[in-house]
Amino acid sequence: MSNIEKSQIVSPQRRKLIQLGALTGAGGIFALATSTGADARERKNPQNDIQLFNGIAMLEQKAVNTYKAAAENKLLPTKAFLDVALQFAADHAQHHAKIQDVVKRVLKGTPVDTSNAGTFPIPQQVLIGGEAEVLRYALTLEVIASKAYLENIQSKLTTREAINVAATIMPVEAAHAAVYRSVLLVILKEKGLPGDNQLVPYAFLDQQPTPPLPKAGN
Repeated sequence: MSNIEKSQIVSPQRRKLIQLGALTGAGGIFALATSTGADARERKNPQNDIQLFNGIAMLEQKAVNTYKAAAENKLLPTKAFLDVALQFAADHAQHHAKIQDVVKRVLKGTPVDTSNAGTFPIPQQVLIGGEAEVLRYALTLEVIASKAYLENIQSKLTTREAINVAATIMPVEAAHAAVYRSVLLVILKEKGLPGDNQLVPYAFLDQQPTPPLPKAGN
């Protein structure tokens, strides 16, 4: 069974972890992190943050695995595109390691075992649709991650330590999305992206709709 075929098996428990969310951001991130952190002192709940961070760690590992599966199956034959994808995979690996470290060392919790995380669902159209479809897929996942991290920072994480770490990862996820969007619009001349007439479709990330998670077999 190939890596991609294995990735299509998503248990109900893992689907719940996918829904827990990830990150986002740009602009007023430091003000956001500071104000949320001040509020968090009134409602600190390390167990809540351990649960959220363990969910995020699973998502970050899925991102790494998905990028690696794309590389192993030669879905990005253009070296420049592949190099970018592998760099982003390395970013996600560092995010995963940092989050696991915070859970163990700072929040005094037990990091989740992500060794069997698998990949995100990969639609059939991505497997056979060429590089543009692969990059659209990657863009979708990075936007979902950005929006999820934003939600965690704004309203879900409760400890300053967790909020600060999330706030340092959030703009990186958004930067990944921006790179893919630029490649699609400027280099590949693709159409059908939100706000085709501009590279950044929304001035505020929370205004950007969250795309649905791709489904395998579509």
